[in-house]
Amino acid sequence: MDDNQSMQQSDHTRGYTAEKTSSGLLGLIGRFGEEVCAEPEHLESKLEEMVSGLAEVLDLHCVGLSVEISEKRRISVEMGEQSRDGSEKFPVMRGKVWVGELFAGANADGGEPLTEEQADGLRAAAASCALAVDAAHAREVASVRAAHGSLVQLASEALGTILDEEQLHKTVLVLTLELLEATGGIVFLEDGDVVSIGEIGESVRELEQVETPVRKPWIGRVGRFHALGVPVGRSGGSLFVVRKERPYTENEGVSLKLVARQLARAEERSRLYASLETTTRDAIAALAAALESRDGTTGEHIMRAQNLTGEVAGVLGLDPDTVQTTEYAAILHDVGKIGIPDAILNKPGRLDEHEWATMRLHPQMGVDILSRISGFERVSDAVLNHHERYDGGGYPLRSSGYEIPMEARIISV
Repeated sequence: MDDNQSMQQSDHTRGYTAEKTSSGLLGLIGRFGEEVCAEPEHLESKLEEMVSGLAEVLDLHCVGLSVEISEKRRISVEMGEQSRDGSEKFPVMRGKVWVGELFAGANADGGEPLTEEQADGLRAAAASCALAVDAAHAREVASVRAAHGSLVQLASEALGTILDEEQLHKTVLVLTLELLEATGGIVFLEDGDVVSIGEIGESVRELEQVETPVRKPWIGRVGRFHALGVPVGRSGGSLFVVRKERPYTENEGVSLKLVARQLARAEERSRLYASLETTTRDAIAALAAALESRDGTTGEHIMRAQNLTGEVAGVLGLDPDTVQTTEYAAILHDVGKIGIPDAILNKPGRLDEHEWATMRLHPQMGVDILSRISGFERVSDAVLNHHERYDGGGYPLRSSGYEIPMEARIISV
């Protein structure tokens, strides 16, 4: 065989090898794309298969990949023994953001550069990896946002049912620790009080000095902790969460601002409720005082009934609303006696049948008075039934057993 024939055969062999390499590379990249789309949760194992396939198809001594999916997730895969420093590198980009690199070497000592075909193949593989990483990043961001949204909604629902301010702040801290993977949280109240939970350490004083901006969250470091803080309402309060592992992000700050907004609304609702409760108690006290002015013996009876019913309701483990309803009804259970004539109410002797018939009207008279107070439906029901008997021998409805409201049964006893 002459030299010309030999050269032609060599060119033919190289062309066949390049074609085979190109075909194998396209098949490898195509399979990678299909499998990642079908099973995105197996991205890491698919990247390992991609790296292993590149080493075989492109005849590489070593090849590796290092990419960052998110702040909390990084994937690194290496095949072969050559260090990354002695390899050629191909960037993996998410848009214009560098998120990793694909690196490879043709031989062990790194002295032989990659061929043009090998370099082109690695660039194509890096672009394919970038698409997969971008999709994984988008899924993780969507998942985090969905989780944050769910927990913010949970915070909104929980805070909407709590009226006690101390319980309010503890609840919001528990939820934000879970929401933002924090190890500690603290609320600085406008009156100077502090509510904290978890690990805060000696950072309280430093956090107290931080001025949280109105428009965007404060992100920084305090002592051993990464910290995130936002203002609560317009009264000078603030909410902080801390952790050791990694800095907080703007997205996490947005979530904390949403929680702080819910907290501010819940605080205002709690204060309004406290003010309303004070007004209600004052109104109840005024009604009780009016009754006592008619009947000197009723005042002491009311106080005994209130104290005993409150204790019994508490021992029975009734919910706070029922305990409060029971106490209110105990104070007001005889308010209908205001409508009973003095001659009957203060008669020193025994009442005759006609007078007893009039006296038995006082539960309904009490309901007529209380029906004008919004939100007192359960109190009115207890007042109406407080002279009913479990055996059905009471008045005015002759109700029995569980037909009688729990509050009325306690007052009756």
